[in-house]
Amino acid sequence: MSLFRAGLLAASFALVACRAIAGFSDPMTFFYAVNGGNCANCSWIVGEGVIGPDTHEEFLAFLSREDLGDARGLRIHLNSPGGDLIGGVRLGLAFRQQLINTAVSSALVTDIYDSGIRLVGASAEAECSSACVFAFAGGVNRYASESTSSADVGFQSLGRLGVHQFYDPSTLIDPSAATLNAQDRISDQRIIAVLIGYLSEMGVSAELLQLAAATDPRDMHYLSDVELRRVRIDTVTEQEVSLTGYKNGVAVAEIRYTRGEGDYRLELYCSDTSLHMIASIDWAGRYDIDAHQRWSLLDGVSLKDGAPVELVSESFAERSDGGTTGRFRFRFQDSIRDLVQRDKFFFEDWSSRYANDIASSLSFILPEEFDGIHVLPRTCL
Repeated sequence: MSLFRAGLLAASFALVACRAIAGFSDPMTFFYAVNGGNCANCSWIVGEGVIGPDTHEEFLAFLSREDLGDARGLRIHLNSPGGDLIGGVRLGLAFRQQLINTAVSSALVTDIYDSGIRLVGASAEAECSSACVFAFAGGVNRYASESTSSADVGFQSLGRLGVHQFYDPSTLIDPSAATLNAQDRISDQRIIAVLIGYLSEMGVSAELLQLAAATDPRDMHYLSDVELRRVRIDTVTEQEVSLTGYKNGVAVAEIRYTRGEGDYRLELYCSDTSLHMIASIDWAGRYDIDAHQRWSLLDGVSLKDGAPVELVSESFAERSDGGTTGRFRFRFQDSIRDLVQRDKFFFEDWSSRYANDIASSLSFILPEEFDGIHVLPRTCL
């Protein structure tokens, strides 16, 4: 047994990380949901409600009842205000044991099939807060960023991750009362050690605990996209951003990232006073070029809150490793001086679900510390 797991057993105290939210008074339950589509991610497990000390056992029992005990790589969408802190850690460990992928969304059930599977519509506001964040951290792939491709999460709207201090519920009755003794302090240190060990094992930065510790237990701090990337609790939007200058005086802002389907390289530059983008996609497998052209994919892309983005050219090449490389050049129709004020570039195309899938996969968020995009208007071709 690892030191972390041994510490977990020793730290099983009744500490709470939860905030009262309307509709969340019931314990967490699990069910299987579909959105009616036939995409790879159009079905998932739903976990909604308050996490208890034994919720991980209920989750494993659910998998057994559904004959999913041997399944690996399933997806769960969480919607929870939190609950028992160590219960959240145990649930996260159960997720990792099953190689579960985690997301945050609500399930608006529109029908229940005879099999018990729920049909769900478009999701509404959702959150995974307090103890739920530690359960979420157990996911192998964790989807939390605004720039997540909608196809990765069953075309559901992603909710928020919230953190605050963990606490003993009795201390909130009178926050100024002297309720802690030396043994309580020792227990708190033991809990913190367990959480640091757990987050390290899950690949999440201990900075997450700093963000939580800075927030009163009666409040909630919702993680920004920058914080999601910095603490590595979102595993899907890790990206490299750089600015390169060339001898002809042109500067190019380059964004590189990897999604499940392949590697992406986006190059932003100025030409004829307009912002252009070259998107190079190295798909891991053979890409269906005929279907791409038949569905006119990427022909109707626009910024989520802006003007259309013109597809100027496209080309495809089959690689020797069995994959396909696509190269697409776009011209933005919004003013370049307005565009360089952005840090979020979210693309969409609702001409079809497939079109929106590939359009949203080009979405990215520039880091707060990156100012290179402001150079582009002064380095036009």
